[in-house]
Formats: sequence, structure tokens, C-alpha cells
Amino acid sequence: MEQPNTLANFLSEEDREEVVSLKITGLIGREDFEDVLDNLCESGGYHDEDDNYIPDYDLAAPLRHLDLGEATYVDGDCLPYFGYVAQQETIILPKGIKTTLDKTESETGFSESEMLRKLVLPEGLKIVGGFNSCENLTDLILPEGLEEICSHAFCGCDAITSIRIPASVKVMDGSCFAGCNIKAYEVDENNAYYTAIDGVVYSKDLKTLVAFPSDYPNKHYAVLKSTQIIGEYAFKFSHIETIELPNGLTNIEYGAFEASDICALDIPESVNQVGEMAFDYCTKLKRFAISKGLKELPRFMLGSCTELKILEIPSNIKVVHYSSFVWSRDLEQIILHDGLEEIADDGVLSTSEGKLRDVYLPKTLKKVPGGVFNYSPYIKEFKLDPDNPYFRVIDGALCSKDGKILFSVPDFNRTNFRVPEGIEEIAEMVFAFMPKLRTIELPSTLRIIKTRAFQSCDSLKQLEIPASLVEIDIDSLWSDNLKNIVIKCTVPPKITGNIKDKDWRYEDVNLYVLHDSVQKYREAPGWKSFRIKDIH
Repeated sequence: MEQPNTLANFLSEEDREEVVSLKITGLIGREDFEDVLDNLCESGGYHDEDDNYIPDYDLAAPLRHLDLGEATYVDGDCLPYFGYVAQQETIILPKGIKTTLDKTESETGFSESEMLRKLVLPEGLKIVGGFNSCENLTDLILPEGLEEICSHAFCGCDAITSIRIPASVKVMDGSCFAGCNIKAYEVDENNAYYTAIDGVVYSKDLKTLVAFPSDYPNKHYAVLKSTQIIGEYAFKFSHIETIELPNGLTNIEYGAFEASDICALDIPESVNQVGEMAFDYCTKLKRFAISKGLKELPRFMLGSCTELKILEIPSNIKVVHYSSFVWSRDLEQIILHDGLEEIADDGVLSTSEGKLRDVYLPKTLKKVPGGVFNYSPYIKEFKLDPDNPYFRVIDGALCSKDGKILFSVPDFNRTNFRVPEGIEEIAEMVFAFMPKLRTIELPSTLRIIKTRAFQSCDSLKQLEIPASLVEIDIDSLWSDNLKNIVIKCTVPPKITGNIKDKDWRYEDVNLYVLHDSVQKYREAPGWKSFRIKDIH
């Protein structure tokens, strides 16, 4: 091709239905990718009921081998996106590109390809990424001059068994080849940023463990004593079971052990920082000792650790993000010590039944999210240190010390609850996602209902709101089967949140109001979305 963006002139529609192997030389441009190669490379398929794309390569064009190695891309530095879940077995990328990803994409069209076996990257490429989960990709060589391997670039490419990191690479992390069957990394000895020690990638100064091979041949590993940082995703998808962490380690970064086979771990006291999702989906983790150097447990730190039964949170921890362990539904005991001040709000995080049997709220606890620890059917009433100056337990429920705010109601599978008299505010998400709750009696003292208080209470079909209410969040009443609401307020309570003139969630919900207030509700912001009816 002497002129770029003319590929359509060389391949008729009939040709495109026949060609199996295609080699292009000369100049190639963006229109060539968007108008021709995108259709030639894209697989056929459909979306299932969960919106997952299921490729059907029999429906795709027959092109299986695309050689652009003697072509030069002239419309920028970035490879255009083409071939959604592409069906090529071989792809040789063109010269002229500096990166395989533009700033708007995290994947290429070859991500999750079942067909790709050989990928040839061009000389001059500086940044590579977006080829994750190509399960049959075996033939891959990183070119000299490459400077950055993007996060998750080849993550989940199971068939890759070896890789050499060129001398030019400056940026990479443990996710780049996580899940590949690599027993040992190779790093060019002239690389100024990284080195391989017994197949494990460290920073050149040996202070950061960067990437651990997923198929490391042993089940135990002792991290170098010089290590101060376990890098992002360093052990992601690794099959390592036990690790010896050195004294002097200070930081375990984001996702460092995510979805690894780690079974037990003691965090040294020198560690003062742990990133979000550091041990997320460690489904074999049975014992975990938290460092006494930490002040906070971050979001999703121990999420979905299904074998973890007991978690002790030492007194040095001041803040626990609720999501740091709430998805680990098999936890039976959470030991909270005096010193803990806040369980931070992360939104609705556990929408199904858990196994928590024992949690004791310490006297130093000042702040909790609504619905805290309500995901277990085994806790029938909350246990609270009697010297706690911020909370009290009323009828088994967790309330503010003055008895005016309801924070959480125990027993995930309860069928009814009577909110105690004196309660003036129902906190956010207090009853959210309680599947068997059929009746809720609200007190004559109630004034405020916060967001998502009754969301997705599937068995709740009717609710009566007392005349005392002055404010309610629009999202609090979002529950698919709640179709009848009786409200005794003569003046429509103020609605907070994202108010719309028409809200599809409430179009079929009957709102029964006093006869003299019907018109007021029909004109009131938020309330006009309901089907207003006379209470009589």
C-alpha cells in the first residue's frame, strides 16, 4: 500500500469472506483498521443472560493470520482498537506504533481471545498492554526498547511459561504476567531498574519485591531481608502457600497477594501501611496476624477470604473499613479490641447470609455505618461494652447512646422488627437487603429516614410511616416488592437525594395519604413519582 487508508480498495466484500491469511506492506492508517481490519478480525458471538460475551468463531470472518510486520502505521503513536475478542491465531503488529493502548482503553481487541497463539511486537514499541486472558498465547518476545509493561498486560495468559524482561523496561508490576505459568522471571542484567533473584523480580536496589512468578516451583518463599515494600499485585495469582516476611518491611501495596494461594501469614510489626485489596480473594487463607504497626485496615483488604474463620484486630487499629473483611462471609468471630474508634462506611457490602457468631463492640468505638454486622442470622442481639459512651443496645439493636438513632438491627433472616419508641432517626441501610423481613413497625417519634434504609427488602410489601416524619431519602424506599406505603404526615416530608420528576422505581408504588393532603403530595418534589391515593 503506497497510500494509507486505502485498504478497502484492495479487498472487496467477497475477498473479505474468503481470506484466511493476510499480509500488508507499506503504509497503513486508522481508517484501514476501523473500516476493514476491525470487521475482518472481530469474532461473532452473543451476550448471555449475565451480559457476558460468548464468542462464536464460526460466525466470524475466516481471517486467522494477520501480518503487519512490514507495514508502517502513520496516523499516530497508538495502535487503534480493532477486533473485539479477536479470532486471529497470529498477529504481527506494524511499525510506527509506540503503544498498544490509547488513554481511553484498558484492553485491546485481543483481550480474552481464545485463538491467539503468536504475538509479534514491533521494534520501537515503548508501552505494551491489553492482551490479558489470552489463554493459548505461547509465543511472545518483548522487544528491546520497550519501557513500560502496563498493569495486567498479559495477566491470565496461562500458556506463557517464560518471559525475559528487556534492559529498557522501566515500569512494570506483579499483575503484568500474573496467572501465567512462569516458574522464574528473566531480567536482562543491564536493566537499571529491575533484577531477578532466583526468578523473582526485585527493584535494582533490592528494596521492593516487584513480581513473583505464579508457578514458582516451591510452596514456601523467604522474601529478601533487604525488602521494604511488597509491590502492587506482586503475588497476584501465585501458588505460593507460606511466605516469610522480613523485619524492616514497611509497606504491602495494593492487591499485593490478591487471589494467591497463601494459607497463613504474619505481618511484621514494622509494616505501617497495607493497600486496598492486598489479600482479596485469598480463598485458602486460614490464619492472618495483623501488624501492630498499622493504624487502619483498608477497603477490601481481606475480602472473600472464605477459609478465614477468626480475625483478631489489635488495639493499635483505630479505623476499620467495613469492606476490609465483610465479604469474608465464613468469618465466625471478629475480635475487636479497645482502641478501635471507627468502622468506616463503605456502602452495602454483604447482601447474603454470613456465618458471624461473635463480635463484641469495644468501649472506644465512636462511629459505625448503618446495618453494621447485620448479615449474620446467628447474632440475635448486639454485644457492647457497657462503658461505651457513644452507643447502647435497645431490644437487641444498636442505637446511639441517647436512644435517638437506630444504627443496626441483628439477625439477617429476621421476619419482623418493631423500632423502639424514642428513635428519631433510622441510619443509612439499617434494613437493606434483609430478605425475609415482612413487617417493620415505625415509632411515633421517628423524624428522619436515611438513604437505602429499606432497599431490597424483598419480603417487605407494605410500610406505614408515622405523622412525625419530616425528612426521608428517596433511595430509602427502593424495594422491588414494596408496593403499598401509608403515610400519616399532613405535610409531605422533605425528600433528599437524587430527586426526579419521574422515578421508574416508584411508578407502580401506591402511596396512601390523608384526604386533605392528596394534592400536596401530587405537587411535592419526589413524592409526585408515586401513585398517590386517598388513604380513605
